[in-house]
Amino acid sequence: MVEKLRMIGGLIFKKGEQGIYRRILRTALFGSLLTFLAIGTISLCCMLVLQTVLVKKGTALSEEVGTYLENTLENEIRHHLTETTLLKARIVSNILHVCSLNVEFMADKMSNIMLNPSDHVSKNLPVANYTKIPSHTPYVYYTPNLIKQGISDQVQQEISHASSIEDEMMQINRYYFDCAIVASKHGYMIRMDMLGGDIGAVLDDEPLRSTYDYMDRYWYRCTETENRLVFTNPYIASYGQPCISVCAPYYDGDGFAGVVEADIDTGFIYERMKETTDSASEFSFIMGRKGEILISRQQDGLFAAGDMDVDLRQSDNRKLADVAKSMVAGETGITTIKTGGKSYYLAYAPLPDTGWSIGTIIDKSELMENAKNIERYTLDAIHDRNKDMQKLILAAVFMSAMLFVLLLWPILKANIRMAKGIAAPIDSLAKGALEIARGNLSKRFSIQTGDEIETLAKSFNYMTEELALQMENLARTTAQNERIETELAVATSIQAGMLPNGSNPFPERKDFDLAARMYPAREVGGDFYDFYLLNEHLLVITIADVSNKGVPAALFMVIAKTLLQENLIYSGDYKKLGTVFEKTNDSLEKSNDADMFVTVFTGILNTDTGEFLYANAGHNPPIIMQGGKCRYLEKAANPIMGIIEGLSFQTAKLELHPGDKLFLYTDGITEARNTSKDFFGERRFLDIAQTKIATDSAEAGIQAVHEAIREFAGDAVQSDDITMLELVYHGSVNERSV
Repeated sequence: MVEKLRMIGGLIFKKGEQGIYRRILRTALFGSLLTFLAIGTISLCCMLVLQTVLVKKGTALSEEVGTYLENTLENEIRHHLTETTLLKARIVSNILHVCSLNVEFMADKMSNIMLNPSDHVSKNLPVANYTKIPSHTPYVYYTPNLIKQGISDQVQQEISHASSIEDEMMQINRYYFDCAIVASKHGYMIRMDMLGGDIGAVLDDEPLRSTYDYMDRYWYRCTETENRLVFTNPYIASYGQPCISVCAPYYDGDGFAGVVEADIDTGFIYERMKETTDSASEFSFIMGRKGEILISRQQDGLFAAGDMDVDLRQSDNRKLADVAKSMVAGETGITTIKTGGKSYYLAYAPLPDTGWSIGTIIDKSELMENAKNIERYTLDAIHDRNKDMQKLILAAVFMSAMLFVLLLWPILKANIRMAKGIAAPIDSLAKGALEIARGNLSKRFSIQTGDEIETLAKSFNYMTEELALQMENLARTTAQNERIETELAVATSIQAGMLPNGSNPFPERKDFDLAARMYPAREVGGDFYDFYLLNEHLLVITIADVSNKGVPAALFMVIAKTLLQENLIYSGDYKKLGTVFEKTNDSLEKSNDADMFVTVFTGILNTDTGEFLYANAGHNPPIIMQGGKCRYLEKAANPIMGIIEGLSFQTAKLELHPGDKLFLYTDGITEARNTSKDFFGERRFLDIAQTKIATDSAEAGIQAVHEAIREFAGDAVQSDDITMLELVYHGSVNERSV
């Protein structure tokens, strides 16, 4: 026994490097001694200091309980308030989304009626200017200006056609709306009021019957100006109730034709928000895009609705101003604000369709009072039981000391075994990890301790295997990516070399100006353009779009471009352009195993006479500017190339005069989209072309159109190639000299 104790003492007290084994033994010995001393000290002093210690511990425990409860309650409140606010945001967003769908549906229907009146059955609705109208009944109303100027037969016929919207208006979701309106730019409206009780139509009584003019109303003017779906701020409607209007424009053949509008009661929205509120001290509000309070139950104070000029972002309360900025920015969060000497939790979430934000506020002090009550109760209970605990503690101290003396030797023996069992596998892991770090990824551990160390060894083995595999995959992937990048760079260079230089390619020619550009959506694209002179007086221009992207489309583009040029040159007669298209189509179809196709527009200009012979195989119609006005050429009557053999292609002629311009393009322009997923569109393109290609320089015209497309698209990534070619005809040199 003495020898064993001497050996243990040597391991514990010997100087030198301390391993895990020695650390465990030292910890066991010193822990045992300190425990013994502590027990003895407590046994001697407990009678003197126990009462004081218990009181202090009880007080500290009570404070800790109170603090824990406050923190827990605060976390629960913040979580609850955040979830409640998000739920309210979803409820209000769903309401507004459903309302916008109803309004957009009616707007689309009205546009269809205006553009295709013969497809709809005309109706005669009652006129509120002359007749009493019951609730939930669609009716017609004439503005004072329309009555004053007189209702023409054309307007009366339009009203009859527009009245066919009655069925859709009757199907509108009456649960959400107070009224639905179709307001025409000609001064008449079709309206249905859906107010509760015995209230009928709003506009069949004076003075509104003779004075109401919706064209002066903010909702109409704003929708006409914005030309999109609009959510207005709350206002007092013609029937005297606060509401929000959901508005959308509809169109006829001339463009804007009027506004479809529906009113949502602000009280209805607030009642839906209240359905998720459990506390009387909690209330919600909706903030507008300018930091103003739009909807709230508060009658006064910072969060009262009504004054739309109050911007909380400009509040003297810096914390409130910062929160208002975050809400206007469409962020989600929760924070604590102080106002009126009180602290409040404020959670907020955006309403994306409107640009508004919803906030929920709850008084912090009322909620924290419950935690303080529990803290006081806990303190009283601890004090009541201190005396009972004293006797139990004294007995426990005495029994613990006796038990420690009896168990000291078994504890030391157990610690020695534990130290050996832990130190050996850890040492093995340390040496093996160093070996792995030096590059030996074939190293594996075989440790079976049945505890976390064995799990750690298995993790080391798995990590080593995965590391080796990842290094192998990384090397293979890196080589493959480098090869692909090299091939794409070569393909891009080859494609650029296949297309002629489109920047002022004929500087010596004074009878025309030509420029062309291609902006591929990927490294290589399927669009192409071409131009060349058959002789001194015949200029050939071509633009085309292959039905795919990437390298396959680029290869197909090369074939199509080569066939078009060679067939036209070998034909010997530029007037056989239709035959050239037929031969090119047949050649493409025979070698088209990938089922690709190409749309092509080719034109041949006689620079002496201004005659322009062209053929269009399914391509977008070019824009021509003559007399300062832009228009589209006729849509393609010929089919696309490369799909069916034996097709025939027709040609057409056009007479160009000095100053006339032709703008050829691919559908990458009209199908360009912005971050809102809106298309650039043919109508917008025609309007842009009217101003952008007015310059005499073809290069400047192309650059201006491209800048307009980039400004429209913004940061949106485009999915299609964009190719443009502009030809400005100045007239023959002989004519210009005369």
